[in-house]
Amino acid sequence: MSLVFTPTAEAVAELKREWAWLLPAEYEPVLFSALGDLFYEVPAGSIWWLNTGTAELSKVAENTAAFEGLLNSEESKYWFLPALIEELAQAGKTLGEGQCYSFVTLPIFKQASYSVDNLNPVDAKEHFGLTGCVHRQICDLPEGAAVRFEIT
Repeated sequence: MSLVFTPTAEAVAELKREWAWLLPAEYEPVLFSALGDLFYEVPAGSIWWLNTGTAELSKVAENTAAFEGLLNSEESKYWFLPALIEELAQAGKTLGEGQCYSFVTLPIFKQASYSVDNLNPVDAKEHFGLTGCVHRQICDLPEGAAVRFEIT
């Protein structure tokens, strides 16, 4: 069971394309969580977390060394959700090469949950493309707004 994964170059390109509306102009990917989140470094050296489930950016460390020091801390359990990843593995939902877990219903919606039933392994390119596109389309809506998606 791994809490991180390595996306393909195509998946990283999709992340950069679909999340350009939220991410800074310049950044360097540092680590990708099994839940499809990105930890990245900005030119000033600080490390930030893109939560692709909620479209939130959070500064997590002043530099790479500080971030590495936090990887085995209680804080990292919030970022990587190891208990949930363990449940997914026990349910037979294991990641293949270039895959991450993606939500069936994003956690920004009240019907969503952080549960085995709401997560599936998917190609990271698909995950980054879909989550970035959905969040971009709804980012200016007020909290609690009703949303209806049409898939074409």
